[in-house]
This record gives sequence, C-alpha cells and structure tokens, in this order.
Amino acid sequence: MSGKLKMNQIAEATGYSVSTVSRVLSGKSYTSEQARDAIVACARKLGVLDELASGRLLINGIAVFAPARTFTARGDIFYQEVTRGIADAVEPHDVWLTYCGLEEQHADIKTFLDKANNKNINAIIIIGTDDSTVLKLAQTLNKPCVLINTNDHDRLLDAVSPDHRAIGFNAMRHIFEQGHRRVLSLTTLRRETLYARLDGIKEAYRHYHVPFSVQQNLIITEGFTADESEQALSLWLDSTPREHWPEVIFPGSTHMTIGVQRVLEKHGLRVPEDISLITTDFIWRMDNELPKPVTSLIVPCRELGVEAVHLLQNRLNRQSTSVLNVLLQGKLQDAGTVSNATRHAARVAMES
Repeated sequence: MSGKLKMNQIAEATGYSVSTVSRVLSGKSYTSEQARDAIVACARKLGVLDELASGRLLINGIAVFAPARTFTARGDIFYQEVTRGIADAVEPHDVWLTYCGLEEQHADIKTFLDKANNKNINAIIIIGTDDSTVLKLAQTLNKPCVLINTNDHDRLLDAVSPDHRAIGFNAMRHIFEQGHRRVLSLTTLRRETLYARLDGIKEAYRHYHVPFSVQQNLIITEGFTADESEQALSLWLDSTPREHWPEVIFPGSTHMTIGVQRVLEKHGLRVPEDISLITTDFIWRMDNELPKPVTSLIVPCRELGVEAVHLLQNRLNRQSTSVLNVLLQGKLQDAGTVSNATRHAARVAMES
C-alpha cells in the first residue's frame, strides 16, 4: 500500500483530515494532543511507524531533568555538554525543550511530577539522577523516558551512559603500555558511576599483572575541585618517601588536574620529563582551563544527548522492543604528557 493510501486510511479510521495526518507523521507540533495520540496509535497499528524515515521525531515536547548546577553560569561542564547534545539532536525537528533542576539524590518529587505530567510533554530525559523514587515514577507516566548517566538498578528504562569501566581501564592501559608501573590515581566516589571507573582501573592492574595498593595507588577526595586535589596530593607526597613517588598521576577530572599541576609546580616537577600526567575530560579544547593540554580520555558527553534522543525515537516507533542500555566509549587524545618509560629512563641516564 502506498504512503498516500495509508494516510487516507489513517484519516478515515481516525476522522482527521489527510493534512492533519501528514503533519503528525512529519513530526510537526501544531496539532492537538488528542489528534496526535489517535493518529500515532493508528499508524503504529498499520505498521506505518516502522516504515518512517529514521530522521523523524514524533514528539511535541521533551522535559529534560538534570542536577541544578547544570543550569548555572559556571556549572557542571559534563551535564552542560549533554544538554547541548540533546538540543543539537532535536534542532531539525519541531520539538519544544524544557529544562528542570533535579538533584542526584533526594530529588523534589512534586517538581518532577508537575513538569513530567505537563500536557505538552510527550517524552522525558533524566540526566545524572540516581533517586530511585524518581526512576520508579518515570516508569508509570506512560511517556517514553531515557536515562543518561544514571544508575537504574531495575533496568526498566532505556538508558545511555559513558562506559565508565572501560574509560578507567583504557586510561591505565595507555599508562602501562608506555612502560610505567607506579601510578597514583585521584578520584571521588560520590556516585556509583565513579565506582565503575575505579573498577576499570583495578581491572587494568590485574590485566597487566601489576599489584594494586590503596595506600600507594589511590587518593579519594570528597569532590572534584582543584583545591581538594591539591591539598590531598600535597599531604600524600609529604608523607611518602621521594623514591616511592609515582611515575604517573591520573586525576579524574580537569579541575582535579589543575590542583595536581599546582602541586607539581611547587615541587619543581616537569611534565612529562619528571612525572607523567593523564586525565579524563569532557571536551578536547586547546583553550580549556588547563594551562597546557594534557593527555586525556575524552568522555563523549554531547554524544550522550544525541543518543538519548535516538533512543526516545526508537521507543516511540517500537514500543514493545526490549529495554536498551547503550554504553559509549571514550577516546584517547594524546597531548604528549605521558612519557615512554623506557625512553625516559635512557634519557635520564644519559643526562646523568
């Protein structure tokens, strides 16, 4: 049956005009909610949605929930990049985006329900919220919902996240394959996703048969700030004999890296001549907050937002498909701040 005949059939079955059917199936928003629901339901029954071009998005409005710091002037870079990805993905479509702050734990349930139940909202994206009550409520709203970088133990909602375990593993793999063995990692463990990254780090130690010691190889801070990492690393170095200082330091964020660089400068340590440095970052920018580029595992933040919109689209077109959990891989950007240990040792010997 041709597309025109199917539109005629949908129009006849629903009582709406062919032009209204066409607007809905083209992803246009200026139709009533009642008309849209009836037309989409009929199109799904006839198998029309399976034939639609993948670029179409049959959504009028998306409510995006993220930690409140996402929406401040100097807010969370990670989540700001994710929301930019969502905006990029819906830009070709006639879709209204609304944003709402929602904390990672102990979220405001009333605010969530008020925003999510708005009649102009057809879909929901929840970013970085681990509140189990919110996630359970999202399952009951009869609206497609996608989670980004959350920890949903029930696994009943589509989700997309960085592969945190692989990011930790691949950063350490790069270090070990350059011949280094004494590595000091700095991280915070305020979210379960960060435990996954630490698991990846430990997995790399096992894979390369390198002993791992919490005392010698790990510093845990309360948060990601430069001041916290500076203080923690200074205390660690002051209490450790110089011969046991690390060959490589692996802070878990750009801000932590700034704190590490302050400490290295105070001790007169050059990167990578005296000590190597690797981090994780969210945007590869030559003009970012670091004084000089640092070798980084780039976390695919903006891509998370784009993939979340694709998952919404998939859920709308294929309601009965299995729940999808998509993991995105990080990418190594080598800025030359991790030296080759063998060449480094030879150079030091020659200089001596």
